[in-house]
Amino acid sequence: MPKSKPPRRRKIRRGNDLRVLMIEGVRSALALNDAILAKIDDQLGKTPKGPARTALLAWRAEVKSHRPGLLENRADAMKP
Repeated sequence: MPKSKPPRRRKIRRGNDLRVLMIEGVRSALALNDAILAKIDDQLGKTPKGPARTALLAWRAEVKSHRPGLLENRADAMKP
């Protein structure tokens, strides 16, 4: 008697759910990143030259460097 094959439907559905969760997570991370950058830019407009402004500029550069662009591209490629 041949062995019965497990249903693939469950695996496919689980994979699609994971893709959707990944896309939603990336979108949330990008929205948070954009909100942080907007707040920093707003504060930069109010801060005079000096060490505080330099610290804000350094923080802004750090936040921009951690933008999950790679994940964003990957999520766009994996749209359900």
